[in-house]
Amino acid sequence: MKAFFTDIFRKNRWLMLEALGLFLCGYFLNLYFNSDASVRSLRNSIQSSLQDREQDFERLTGDTAMVERLVDRQYTEQEMDKLVDKKYAVFLYDADSSGVASTLLFWNDQRSLPTPEILGMNDGYIFSQLSNGQYNAVKKTLRRRDGRMLIGVALIPVRWQYYISTTNLPPEFTSDEAAEARVSISAVPTEFSVHTSLGKGGILFYLAKKPAYHAAAHIWIIPLVILLGVLLVLVLIHNIAHTIRERWGAALGIGFLISVILLLRVLVYIYPGVLNLRQFELFDPTIYGSSLILSSLGDLVINAFLFCWIILFIKREISEYTIPQSVHRWKNWLWTIIGLVLLVIATFGFANIIQSLVTDAKISFNVTNFFSLLTNYSFVGFLALAALALGYFFLSQVLFQLVGYLVRALSIVLYIIIAFMGLLFLTAVVLLSHNSAAAQTTVELDIFVLLWLLAYTWLMQRRVFSDLRFRLNVSEVLFWLFIFSTSISAVILFENRKKEEIHLRGMAEQLGNQADPTSEKMLSISFSYIDGDFLSLIFSRFKDPVQNSAIKDSMVNSNFLGYQQKFDTHIYTYDQNEKPLYNDRTISYDTLNTIFTLLGKNTGIQDLKYYEKSFDKYTYIYRKAVHGSGDSASKVAGYLFILSEPKTYKGNNALIPELFRQKSEDLPEYYAIYNKRELVSDNNDYPFSTRLSDEQIPKSDYAHVRKGPYDELWHRFSPDDSFVVVVKRDNSALEDITLFAYLFSAFLFLVFLFRLSALLIWSRLHWSQLRSYWQLNIRSQIHTTIIFISLFSFIVIGVATIIFFINRYNRNNQDRLSRAMQVMVNEVQNKLSGQIIYGDEWKFYYPGARGELQKMIEELAQVHSTDINVYDLSGNLQITSSLLLYSKGILSKKMHPQAYYNLHQLNSIQYTNTEQVGNVSYVSVYRPLRDASGNAYAYLNIPSFSTQNELKEEISNFLVTIINLNAFIFLIAGTIALFLTNRITSSFLLISKKMQEVNLGKTNEVIQWGRNDEIGGLVKEYNKMVKKLEDSAAALAKSEREGAWREMARQVAHEIKNPLTPMKLSIQYLQKAIDNNSVNVKEMAGSVAKTLVEQIDHLSKIASDFSQFANIGNPKKEVFDLHEMLYSLVSLYETTENLLFKWVPVHQKIMVYADKTQLNRLFTNLLQNALEACTDKSKRVISVSEEVLEESILVKVTDNGEGIPLEMQSKIFTPNFTTKSSGTGLGLAMSKTIVEQAKGTIWFETVEGEGTTFFVELPVLRAT
Repeated sequence: MKAFFTDIFRKNRWLMLEALGLFLCGYFLNLYFNSDASVRSLRNSIQSSLQDREQDFERLTGDTAMVERLVDRQYTEQEMDKLVDKKYAVFLYDADSSGVASTLLFWNDQRSLPTPEILGMNDGYIFSQLSNGQYNAVKKTLRRRDGRMLIGVALIPVRWQYYISTTNLPPEFTSDEAAEARVSISAVPTEFSVHTSLGKGGILFYLAKKPAYHAAAHIWIIPLVILLGVLLVLVLIHNIAHTIRERWGAALGIGFLISVILLLRVLVYIYPGVLNLRQFELFDPTIYGSSLILSSLGDLVINAFLFCWIILFIKREISEYTIPQSVHRWKNWLWTIIGLVLLVIATFGFANIIQSLVTDAKISFNVTNFFSLLTNYSFVGFLALAALALGYFFLSQVLFQLVGYLVRALSIVLYIIIAFMGLLFLTAVVLLSHNSAAAQTTVELDIFVLLWLLAYTWLMQRRVFSDLRFRLNVSEVLFWLFIFSTSISAVILFENRKKEEIHLRGMAEQLGNQADPTSEKMLSISFSYIDGDFLSLIFSRFKDPVQNSAIKDSMVNSNFLGYQQKFDTHIYTYDQNEKPLYNDRTISYDTLNTIFTLLGKNTGIQDLKYYEKSFDKYTYIYRKAVHGSGDSASKVAGYLFILSEPKTYKGNNALIPELFRQKSEDLPEYYAIYNKRELVSDNNDYPFSTRLSDEQIPKSDYAHVRKGPYDELWHRFSPDDSFVVVVKRDNSALEDITLFAYLFSAFLFLVFLFRLSALLIWSRLHWSQLRSYWQLNIRSQIHTTIIFISLFSFIVIGVATIIFFINRYNRNNQDRLSRAMQVMVNEVQNKLSGQIIYGDEWKFYYPGARGELQKMIEELAQVHSTDINVYDLSGNLQITSSLLLYSKGILSKKMHPQAYYNLHQLNSIQYTNTEQVGNVSYVSVYRPLRDASGNAYAYLNIPSFSTQNELKEEISNFLVTIINLNAFIFLIAGTIALFLTNRITSSFLLISKKMQEVNLGKTNEVIQWGRNDEIGGLVKEYNKMVKKLEDSAAALAKSEREGAWREMARQVAHEIKNPLTPMKLSIQYLQKAIDNNSVNVKEMAGSVAKTLVEQIDHLSKIASDFSQFANIGNPKKEVFDLHEMLYSLVSLYETTENLLFKWVPVHQKIMVYADKTQLNRLFTNLLQNALEACTDKSKRVISVSEEVLEESILVKVTDNGEGIPLEMQSKIFTPNFTTKSSGTGLGLAMSKTIVEQAKGTIWFETVEGEGTTFFVELPVLRAT
């Protein structure tokens, strides 16, 4: 055991050290980023960024020449661009003699403006909370060359924090986006103070570490290092299991691997804090979770890959092992049923996982929209499915391999057993399920899965697709990838159809609820959360203008945030005398009360009513009489009205909707709402009817109507013939093909990943082994080249086309904006032509003019579906259609500095600029409004945000198409590569085969090649070589024949001479005895005669041996039972004295097609040699045993002799070589020739001092 652990450590020591190093690295990184040292480092980063900008402001204000140019507006465009690019705002004010800031002369930022508090403070700095975030405000008094005073202010943003937090308006630190998750600005002193570089370096603010921060979820290097360490541990476990298998067998190796993997997974489930995986979104149960084991998508991925890995290990380690047939039929049936039960359970389990992944997970499988797959874990889901499918395929291979011999004879019974067990399983599901609807859904799918399993079993039984050894070539890999991609696609589409139906019905119900003003499921729910007691306590605060605005913002954000896309909500407060309390709009109490009392219609919520502004728009109005608190509870303290009006425009290009978007719109492509058969709302360009006829009205609450390529879902949401019609384009064919393409690509990626992993495990990261692996043969080079060309072309074409789409879209969008701007400028100028202009100033503040202009701008914004801003000649915002954007401080009311510079100083007719608010980037177009004399009196601005839906849809359609094409091109390229490589390599294989068959002892064939190509030149040279070889072979054969005859003559002479010598001596001795008249002449003559007869028999044997050797090339083949021939030989040796002879035949006939006489001679030689080999043993043992192989019979002849010395083993089948003191040495040479002529093989194994075994493998006609 010590040697085992030593061997494990020696082979894997570097792997252990690397894994340990990675885990320690991850631990210390996590420790650092979760420690105070990390917060201190982050504090230093924020502080350094702030101080750098402070020093930059000091250098800017210290450059008096630059300051003079800025306030005199004599700066260049390059200087302006450089100032705008600064990461802080610079403001230069003119100051009066007392140092009070008056006129703003220069600004370089549109996002913020200094507050009166900042402008009124002494020179220095202050940490200030503005409407869009926290700033380090720096004030500095400057003097011009003429002695006049200037006020310089720098607003250095520390952290953005808008009045509302959305996806596009997130709170974040300006110097480090990751800091928001780790620290917060503290109102109380902490050890992490941020200092200014100005003055004595005082404290600006404090930072505090967030307690719920997990570094690994934000610092990507930590999970990456830990993941690599886990992978190395798994490789180590793999290597140990493989070593155990080599030493103690496959069962222990496989058991060790499965036990360790299960133990590790169970520990992770029981102690989730070990790896703390729940901090990652991939392991969030809300995304996917179907059971305790598959509690998240991450767990599904891990389990899928581990399952696939274990099955691959089992498949590799058991090699070609199959369960042998037993004489007990019940054992065969038992193993067969166990294997098939596992197969059925695995099949249904795999199908149910696919079903749950589609129906239960928040994962989009809308493959026709490429960008929808980028926003969730769709690709991770595809990889999990591919891993499960590969694991299932390998498991089925292993099961069919193990019970291969057992199920081969079952034929149709096999399918009956599978069908019976499948139906039994489905019955158990129905009986044990507590949810009949869920059981019905499961059974619907499983019936089709059972039919698929029967077809899959039939394919697996066809050797044309997968032989018993399961060594798949390229064509079989592509075939099975095609089968599984198609099958999984079918299951996903089956479940997608059901999920889509539920989704469409949900959207129809949602649209119906929105269209029904009395529905309590809509905005009315928000009003129910308004607490009268709470209003009584805080109503006095409405009398303070600052608190009034803050409380109203808080109420809107708390209760009506989800409806700001569709409604403008305003809160109006009045005191006990019905006087307004700082309301945004000038609306009297009597007006709102009249609307509520006379126009309002009841809803299901107390104090909430609605009224119709038009036949398709409803406005909600809420009235609350607020009573005092305590002793004044019986008195009215004031009144509160809430008015929720529908948006006045639906523009997709407006900036406001995108800034406040919480998530992407989940609306159908086409829908219509009918109220009492009249069309009240619709979208896009689908040809809906304006009024429904009797024939069009469906009878049920839900009904599908097919119109060409569109599918209409009709939903009755009110008994008075009110309907919602949701229309979906039928893309089923494209969806089928695209889903197949994605799955096929996932399979290819996974196969590549497994091959790469196997390479790394095999090479142990040794460069020499990696380099040798990449020395590809011609077949692999052709495959790799064709695949690389297809992938490279896919990338090049895709990137080039997408760039073309983007450029074309941007160009068309800018042209559209320019045309729209020109149209709106003309409209505004025409409508303002009657207004009075005084010099360079437009009379914005003329009584009534501002209100009329506001109304006109809002009407234009509604008509053109965009936002419109009007700035005066000083760059101040005067009129806007998006008041919320500026009133809440998201942007300041100053014109963008670059636009102001281009229009005011360069007198440009139009300026287009790319601007950004929060995470939203948009195009803003500016143009001057001019009078009849051509003088500008205002600046018109259109901030146009384009969601780029058209561009995304165009790119998505292109990517879907090119992915589909690439998948099929890959299939076609793989097929072409297969045929091409087979065509090329078959030529080389033919040449190689012919070269292998080149033999000096026979006539060598030339290659017939009809094409005049490069291989044809090689063939010509080969044919020339064959011709030369024939000439050389003829000369060599002649020389060898002469040498062979000489050697044969020498051998014959030697063998004949050996018996002649004793014959001659015996005759001479007899002659001498006769001459001497010996008395025992008669006895001597008998002895001499006996000697002569023995030597003549010996000469006869020599002649017979040479005769047999000469005629061995002319076999007379026939069909006979090998056992009958062996039985006659065995009976001769069983009676031999001092010999234990064993014969272990198989219990069946062994029919062979060979020369019976020669095979008799073969086994006679082997048995005789075995007998002579153990002559010196006190107890001689010879055994003959048989073993039936797949298509042959193996006969083993074993003796307990002394074995064959090593130096003689290579010559044992050489003619004329013998290990005995006498003999021709032709026996084993003839035996080898006899076996080869019978299309068999012969070899031996020997151990000196223990004995020798000769193996003879002969082909059989059949094995029964």
